[in-house]
Amino acid sequence: MISIEHLTVKCDNKIILDDISMDIKKGEFVGILGPNGAGKTTLIKAILGLLDFPYQGSVKIDGLSAKEYMKIKRGLIGYLPQHAIVNWNMPIRVIDAVLIENVKPFGLFLKHSKRDMAAAEHWLSVFGVAEYKDTYIRELSGGQQQRVSLARCMIHNPELLILDEPNTAIDAVYNAKMYEILKELSRKNNMTIVMVSHDIGAVTTYVDEVMCLNVKLHCHGSVKNIDFATVFKEVYGKDMEIVIHGNQCKNCVVNKGSIR
Repeated sequence: MISIEHLTVKCDNKIILDDISMDIKKGEFVGILGPNGAGKTTLIKAILGLLDFPYQGSVKIDGLSAKEYMKIKRGLIGYLPQHAIVNWNMPIRVIDAVLIENVKPFGLFLKHSKRDMAAAEHWLSVFGVAEYKDTYIRELSGGQQQRVSLARCMIHNPELLILDEPNTAIDAVYNAKMYEILKELSRKNNMTIVMVSHDIGAVTTYVDEVMCLNVKLHCHGSVKNIDFATVFKEVYGKDMEIVIHGNQCKNCVVNKGSIR
């Protein structure tokens, strides 16, 4: 579905992405890992056709350039940026925030259709915040706001879902539930999901494919085929501790420079 060939991005003579080539198939759940400043958000912007400075190489989705694809199929893309695009101080209800892209100018004073309302309520329920549908968004916690944002991304049943740090402000208990939901969406809806995260343990547990990025693409493949201990030393540096959680953390082990 997504094909990137020899993508190089520079800003003020600094290389942000260096000769990135990769393919993501339809229906795959892909996690992108890497330290701060690795170019992860820039890669996401390239996929979305949002790069605001020159680059070399190509980014294509279903054979179209990223910008062409976004223009033609805008309604079939869900995007959760790192920083919210909703003003959480606005005096609107949760249900209105989910449907905010469906309204026309001055549309907040209009009633939503029954179909739109049903869709919004469904996705709020999926992400566990349906009980807050008539609550003003400014009254929600940060984690609840993030779950509302996830519901908003899903309102049009996208074929491509792009998530930049979706677990921001979400507590550890709901984190696992969120990843389970995303994995199920990918499988049942044949939805392509590309997710940037710092949550190494969760990413390596739930996704189909992992990309390890730090300016260069250090690995891209299925979890079972990657030697994470070696790759993470290259990506994050030698002096790091890697903790991967499993089985509800009953057997959590920390080993310097290795994974259990």
